[in-house]
This record gives sequence, C-alpha cells and structure tokens, in this order.
Amino acid sequence: MLRYNSSADVQEPIRVFLYSYQIMSDNFWSMYKKAKTYEDVLGCYYQFSKNQCTIIETLLENLKLTLEDYNIKEDMQLMLKNGFTF
Repeated sequence: MLRYNSSADVQEPIRVFLYSYQIMSDNFWSMYKKAKTYEDVLGCYYQFSKNQCTIIETLLENLKLTLEDYNIKEDMQLMLKNGFTF
C-alpha cells in the first residue's frame, strides 16, 4: 500500500494497525497456551476474530480518504485475504 502513497496519512494508520495486530496476536497465543478445554480454545479464537474485525474496520475507516484517492483497493483485498492465516 505504501508504494502508492507513503505519506503520514497512510503510514500512521498502518503503523497503528500493525501494532494492534501484534498485541492481539500475542494475547491470543498467550491465552491459547493457557486453555485447558476445547471451549477455552474456541473462546480464544472467537475473541481473536472479533478483535481482528475491529482493527480491520478501524484501518479501513482511517484509510477511507486514501482508498478513494489512490488505486490500492486491490492491495488491501489481497492483504486481508492472505494476511490472517495461521
């Protein structure tokens, strides 16, 4: 995404997104290791998925103007499709 626009308006939302994702991912794996039942694991994954949706929505909202001005929609779709796999 930054190849089309590396301004602070794009860099900052991406930095916040990556920081939030790192915290969220670390928290997931910490809770996953502590899970004692299958239900606990599902609960961890459910919370991870909710948090993932929230940070993606936030990123998209923060980049809304940028997405309208630059041709990076395809990159966003590819990132979201491939970026959240285990």
